[in-house]
Amino acid sequence: MYDGKAEDLMTRSFRNLNRTGVTLLLCAALLGVGGSTAFAVTKPAGDFVASGAKVLYWTHPLPVSSKILHGTISVTKASVIAEVRTLINSLPLTTTGHRICPDDMMLPSTISFAVSRKTTPFAKVVFQLGGCPYARVYQHGVAMSPTLGGPHLAQVYGEIQHLINPKGVPIA
Repeated sequence: MYDGKAEDLMTRSFRNLNRTGVTLLLCAALLGVGGSTAFAVTKPAGDFVASGAKVLYWTHPLPVSSKILHGTISVTKASVIAEVRTLINSLPLTTTGHRICPDDMMLPSTISFAVSRKTTPFAKVVFQLGGCPYARVYQHGVAMSPTLGGPHLAQVYGEIQHLINPKGVPIA
């Protein structure tokens, strides 16, 4: 037997359930729930790594038996410094908040920019390529937010590594 009241109640219930489901899906998408999804944000007008560096330092962890040593290469060639700076500044901004990242044991690598060998670096970029990859920029010791990243972060880091150490010589 047809009961119009029961059908109206059922229709309203499905409509409310549908709205709730859509709302939950939108919230999950905005928060990045359900994986290591990052989202891009608007890039500020200025570069994260400013010009003016005359020396660049690339510090890379070297696991040796039970110790972790750090090898460092310094670069003073202006064209290499400029290209590395351009590659870093070309990375899109991302947010590392609200992401579920796998644990990793990868140690970060650091690229620092200084005016001379005798001065403290004015910018430092820490590359974390394991887990949820990102690059964190520090200007005069202060962490900039958001981080840099994007789907091509590892590729860009590889290009930077090749510019700094083109022959792949082990560093000590």
